[in-house]
Amino acid sequence: MISTKALLACAAAVVLGGLAACDQAPPVNPEPTPGPMAQSSALNGTYNLLQSHCGDITSDKSLVIDGNKFIFPGTTCTVANSEKQVDQTRVTLSCVGSPAAGNRIVDLQTRTDGTLRLTEDSITLTYFQCMKAQASSSALAGESM
Repeated sequence: MISTKALLACAAAVVLGGLAACDQAPPVNPEPTPGPMAQSSALNGTYNLLQSHCGDITSDKSLVIDGNKFIFPGTTCTVANSEKQVDQTRVTLSCVGSPAAGNRIVDLQTRTDGTLRLTEDSITLTYFQCMKAQASSSALAGESM
């Protein structure tokens, strides 16, 4: 019985001593990590319904996406809400200008061929990407029609 008590006392001393040693170690500062990276499929850039009109800044079939702005000919929209779905993103746009002022709900889908499908109600439009932008920039806003 004496040897069991001695063994338990010895084990307790080792455990408590080990824990005390851990408590005395200085805390480790975490290494800084980079923030989230922009998605390679970011939509920022200029688009046109006709690929042949990509260089035409007066095209009435253009679309500029710059951050939370969607700029159509005569209409500028701001993203009010977005909801990721299985194969597309549903976006609520708050628009000013004509002919499409007010709220609009559109479904966006990027395609493997680099096109952007925009569906509003029963109408689906396929936009060709003319120029990709890495990040939101006021320079793109100047490309609006």
